[in-house]
Amino acid sequence: MQENSNIDTMRFVETFDKLARTERRKQSLFGLKQSEVRVLLCIKQLFYDNKQNITVSEISKKLFVTSPTVTELIKSLSNNGYIERNVDSQDKRVSDIKLTAKGEKKVEKLINYFTSLFSGLIERIGVEQSEKLLDLLDEVCNYLNETNLEIE
Repeated sequence: MQENSNIDTMRFVETFDKLARTERRKQSLFGLKQSEVRVLLCIKQLFYDNKQNITVSEISKKLFVTSPTVTELIKSLSNNGYIERNVDSQDKRVSDIKLTAKGEKKVEKLINYFTSLFSGLIERIGVEQSEKLLDLLDEVCNYLNETNLEIE
């Protein structure tokens, strides 16, 4: 292995570690776990995409997590009054998921937070660099999701 390659690899490891630590530092956001935030925002996005009947499997697919994981998050969000579930009368395994008024307010707060956060980033690095960053991060995610290196 070349020395330059090794340095670049270690920089990737260090940078991804810093990024992960930055994310872990914010364990909750407005009283919600990061996973709950993702589910609420996903439900809002699916609703905007004209999905009339939002299901656990749709959320699961969009977030790349298992249905049982989403089901647990849905229970928690429902118990806290952020969403409501209406069970299908013909298939008890299927439930339509919607934000409540309380959930809508929380999502609005989250969207405002993320808009401010990322507007600041765009202002700092510029629109062109921001677009490049998003494209590169998409490529990184695709690569990491497609790569199946064995750990020995």
